[in-house]
Amino acid sequence: AVDWQTLRPVKAASNLPRLRILPDGSVVADGDMTKHDVYTLQLHTDGKPLTALRLEAMADDHLPNRGPGRVFYEGTAGDFFLSEIALLVGGKPVKWAGAAQSVGSAQGAIDGNPQTGWSISGRQGQTSIAVFRLAQPLTADAFTVQLDFEQYYAAALGRFRIAVTSDPRPVGAGLPADIEEALRTPAPQRTDDQQARLLRHYLSIAPELEPERASIAQLRSSMPAYPTALAFAERPADYPRLTQVHHRGEFLQREETVTAGVPAILPGLPSSRKPADRLTFARWLASSQNPLTARVAVNRQWAALFGAGLVRTVQDFGYQGEPPSHPELLDWLAVQFASPVTGSSRGQAGKAGASAGLGWSLKQLHHLIVTSSTYRQSSRITPELLAHDPENRLLTRGPRFRLDAELVRDSALTASGLLSRRIGGPSVFPPQPPGVTSEGTYGPLDWKVSEGEDRYRRGLYTFSKRTAPYAMFTTFDAPSGDVCVARREVSDTPLQALAMLNDQVFIEAAQALGRLMAAQSGTVEERIALLFRRCVTRPPTGEETALLAQYFTMQKGRFEKGELDAAKVAGVGEGDANSRAAWTALARSLLNLDEAITKH
Repeated sequence: AVDWQTLRPVKAASNLPRLRILPDGSVVADGDMTKHDVYTLQLHTDGKPLTALRLEAMADDHLPNRGPGRVFYEGTAGDFFLSEIALLVGGKPVKWAGAAQSVGSAQGAIDGNPQTGWSISGRQGQTSIAVFRLAQPLTADAFTVQLDFEQYYAAALGRFRIAVTSDPRPVGAGLPADIEEALRTPAPQRTDDQQARLLRHYLSIAPELEPERASIAQLRSSMPAYPTALAFAERPADYPRLTQVHHRGEFLQREETVTAGVPAILPGLPSSRKPADRLTFARWLASSQNPLTARVAVNRQWAALFGAGLVRTVQDFGYQGEPPSHPELLDWLAVQFASPVTGSSRGQAGKAGASAGLGWSLKQLHHLIVTSSTYRQSSRITPELLAHDPENRLLTRGPRFRLDAELVRDSALTASGLLSRRIGGPSVFPPQPPGVTSEGTYGPLDWKVSEGEDRYRRGLYTFSKRTAPYAMFTTFDAPSGDVCVARREVSDTPLQALAMLNDQVFIEAAQALGRLMAAQSGTVEERIALLFRRCVTRPPTGEETALLAQYFTMQKGRFEKGELDAAKVAGVGEGDANSRAAWTALARSLLNLDEAITKH
């Protein structure tokens, strides 16, 4: 074992990434990076002649694939590419004699050719070592190590450590640093931890244990990968990102530097809070000195419940937007929404007429609005009201508008009893025509239809791809995701009626209702009333019941005569297929009513 001396850098700098020196002498790189990063380390020694330098590329949990490299795009995640390593004394490079490594080929990092270098592809998540031998022993109290990472993608090291030795023997890189340290310690003086590390290392290299190690490796590789998510972190205050205006949008022509701020027309950021980071911005957004946030939030919730906001242009509160129809109401709701909930009145928050604030609670805001007499009005309209207030800007009646695309589907699944109430989890793939994804703009998308409960998850969980959005949602005016929209357009087209009659999701919902009604006891009229309430959420009138009963009898007769295929219409189920098919046909008709997809 070689006696290595770990050197803690006096200073670490780079062209762009931030280098942090840890207590163990290792250096961690984070922040921005480029396709040509250069790390410069200033190091001091005890003055002994140096014969070799060891570069320890260290695995770390914060790196892609546990590192030790920072590659995350184009190259193999967790890898790195060291183009050149230089040791300089007084600004002049010292000659190398050769290189050794635990994996890869480190010779390419000292050959003067930036196109060759050292990488460890295939060994991500493990610490790797490269040793560079000097042509002549070096006697110097201070020197500089320069690491050059140049590739057609960003490929710098994420964590590393430098050590040197004065050992005159040819030095290799066969042993990890901690193992060499343990071996240099006399056996009687080794700690339990050192002894355990030596045992683990022996078990990892002993030839007689190779079959067992292969079996363990195969089992580990067969384990499913657990899901991960990207985490968003605030940049350190001492490492701000340089942001410059691009002249005429040309990214190569960077001009004046800009800093974080808010539009001058609005109240400024508090001067007492520095730096101007996201926390300061969040506090500014929710400040009592900034009335805009609460007004916009309240207006959007009002639009969700009434179909139109008090300011109809919910996406534009500026001069080009519409003025509020009820400015005093908007102001009152905004003040209530942003005001804190006091301890004495916490239980009253959200009740209509309560003076306590809502403490930014959307749930309490919804409670306040939906329990108001304005919201609870009937949506029926008379000729006089239609002439006086055709767009309901004066709130002379209750809201009536078509449901959003996701809710149209969820409503049908709820009525049929198929909707899954499970919360969370990955996206799902409900059934849709295969041509939607097989003929995508940028190549086909493998749309493997979900089975079981996942087939009937809420629309919120439907997998979304901008170039091939879920067809049924697009039909009902859902945005594709190409741009951010604050307000959806609402249309009425024949394609929507065809989708509700023929889309696989609505067919399965109708079949589920058919099975439910066929198994239900009671007269035809009683079951029609139940089916009507499930689909339309109100009891049918006598005339409606009579028409539906007539339709049911006619359809059932056609199935019994064989004019229509009962098994195909009813789907899988028990009991009389003709009865199930007739109830299914009736359910399809009710699900396609305007009232079934309208909030009123």
